[in-house]
Amino acid sequence: MPDVIRGLDDLLRGRKSEPGVLAAGTDHLAATPHLLMATVLGAIFGVAMGLYAATTRDPGTPVQLLASAVKVPALFLLSLLVTLPSLLVFNALLGVRLDARDMVRAIVAALVVNLAVLASFAPILAFFTVCTTSYPAMKLLNVLFFAVAGAIGAGFFRRLVGRIEQVRSPVAPPPVPPAPGEPAPPASETPRLPVAPAPRPTPADGRGRSRGLLGVWEVIYILVACQMAWLLRPLVGAPDEPFAWFGERGGSFLSEFARTLRALFGA
Repeated sequence: MPDVIRGLDDLLRGRKSEPGVLAAGTDHLAATPHLLMATVLGAIFGVAMGLYAATTRDPGTPVQLLASAVKVPALFLLSLLVTLPSLLVFNALLGVRLDARDMVRAIVAALVVNLAVLASFAPILAFFTVCTTSYPAMKLLNVLFFAVAGAIGAGFFRRLVGRIEQVRSPVAPPPVPPAPGEPAPPASETPRLPVAPAPRPTPADGRGRSRGLLGVWEVIYILVACQMAWLLRPLVGAPDEPFAWFGERGGSFLSEFARTLRALFGA
């Protein structure tokens, strides 16, 4: 356990994403232990989400704690599974200098950061759970926490991909000057037009491709994750409804979000 906590701390502090460390490869970002870490972190926040229904229903439903603890990490992992093929295809088409293994490791590491931030909100969510009985307010608070954690995770992912590309960008060797005493090459009798040197690949070039890739994929991932949350509902659990593992089919996350806003603000 101390090694796991130390590894998470190194990831959050950026020690695992330093250019000097990434220059040796991405083996230190192995996906399997990070997936297990993400599952635990997601379950922590899931328990805090299920606490609302477990304490406001009469009689209480402690099983909602288990259901939400399972569903939160499943939400992220299933969304990643659905969108990962598109990420790898964009990666290949745009010429980003990351192979499939590096890309999977980078996105899983970002997922850990996302869920670590989300798990850090668990005490705050539990505090508001005992302070209010407003179901729309609790749903919107959860959406806010998911959005903040997602933005931080996305920023980490972009920086990590950019740094991996930076350390792998080929740099043309500088021209070798003639040795002392060696005659300079004869100038051509016919004047030649100056030829601009070919542009060198720079870290900025890689970051530009990464931004294009990640911008499109992030939109896809957000849409899939929102609808996945709707399919896995209830995550919070309405106090006036009996416990159920899954809700009825139909509807969408966006329509429910709009309905929640109207219910909260009385529109």
